[in-house]
Amino acid sequence: MKLRFNRQEAAEALAASCTVAASRTPKEILKCVRVEALPDALLLSTTDLELGLRVAVTQVEVDEPGETLVVADTLQRIVRECADEVMVLEATGNTMHVRGEGSHFQIVTQAPIDFPPVSGLEGEPDFTIDDAALRRLIEWTVFAAAKESTRYAINGVLWELAGKDLVLAATDGRRLSVGRSKLNSTNVKSLPKAIVPGKALSLFNRLPAEPDSVVAVKVTPNQIILRLGRAVVSSSLVEGHFPKYQDVIPTDCDRVVEIETAEFLSALKRAALLTNEESKGVRLAFADGSLTLSSRAPEQGEATISMAVRYRGEAIDIGFNPVFLTDVLRVANSDTVTFAFREANRPGVVRVGEHFTHVVMPVNLSSA
Repeated sequence: MKLRFNRQEAAEALAASCTVAASRTPKEILKCVRVEALPDALLLSTTDLELGLRVAVTQVEVDEPGETLVVADTLQRIVRECADEVMVLEATGNTMHVRGEGSHFQIVTQAPIDFPPVSGLEGEPDFTIDDAALRRLIEWTVFAAAKESTRYAINGVLWELAGKDLVLAATDGRRLSVGRSKLNSTNVKSLPKAIVPGKALSLFNRLPAEPDSVVAVKVTPNQIILRLGRAVVSSSLVEGHFPKYQDVIPTDCDRVVEIETAEFLSALKRAALLTNEESKGVRLAFADGSLTLSSRAPEQGEATISMAVRYRGEAIDIGFNPVFLTDVLRVANSDTVTFAFREANRPGVVRVGEHFTHVVMPVNLSSA
């Protein structure tokens, strides 16, 4: 195997590959990347047995096709630290040679025959969606998925079709995020139960974005495959039953206020400065035309922040964990959000247009 490749493109591909290759595992082979020199591309494949990535480097000149296996982190560090525009890669026997201007690295390789297969997207996809739209859906939801839970189903993000829309939903039991977006095309009316691990979605959103690109998606009973340009992400699905999230979204909120996103986020971050584990709530006091945020932490002090809002109605105090609100405001991607609620002990709802809904449970004001 012998080829020349663009170093910058290969460095980006290897950086993504190293997020998949297991760094701590008794199976040494899972620390590796399979390097395949095809007639017109360099294909890099990594997997941890649940998550897989295939990414092609296309700015190459291949003299001799072939394949080998090398520790992903080792190859990535070499390519990253060199400054050459073009580098040469050659593999013979159990040695890989990587050469740049004035540098030569010899790396021990392994036979690729025992490397687990990494799925590609074969045949027609179930549906396609704009890359930008899918990335926005992932940003809106993945942060709300549970990080550690014995209810494994909520450790992932639910994917489902609703007519010609794709709907993603995530919850950790204290908050719920639901986003929806139009599909470009669809070949199916419904999907198998698809709860996608957050790690897979975070990996997808780290891939380089390509303007006006489209993502092809295929879902099987136990796997999802996403193809974007030169990259294919495959992931096992999370087992279990996702909660009926539609039943959680309040429909009777009669107090509605439109708030400037950046100003609200800034006020929440400042109010959160004087909270701790014992009193981690921020009090939101709504009155005609104003919102006052306050917090208190024993032995630290108190904070009070006021801002003007377009609110008309009876004064009400309601408490929230500020982290749950700042998380959603950071990804809102909108100048304003609509904040709706009914009573101090009922969930609040943050909405961005008709496409993003976030439900958050209140906290007891005695600790706010």
